Amino acid sequence: MEKQAIKELMYGGVSEMMQNRRYYYHSSVGRNYSNWTEEGKIAMDEFMREMTKHIYDAEQNDLDQRAKDLVIKELKS
Repeated sequence: MEKQAIKELMYGGVSEMMQNRRYYYHSSVGRNYSNWTEEGKIAMDEFMREMTKHIYDAEQNDLDQRAKDLVIKELKS
């Protein structure tokens, strides 16, 4: 998965969880009084653990691609 897709998935996932009262309490007073529910904290933790795996893979893919590009560049020289 590409980095941009991961970013969009993370934003979308967090945003969707915030819309669910089961996970996030929206205070009419303001954001300082809004907070994650206990169930929401657990869901967010699981979500971030899964997203971390995708981020790790994307970083490794980028590193591998840069290494391949360098080798090809050197071979062409």
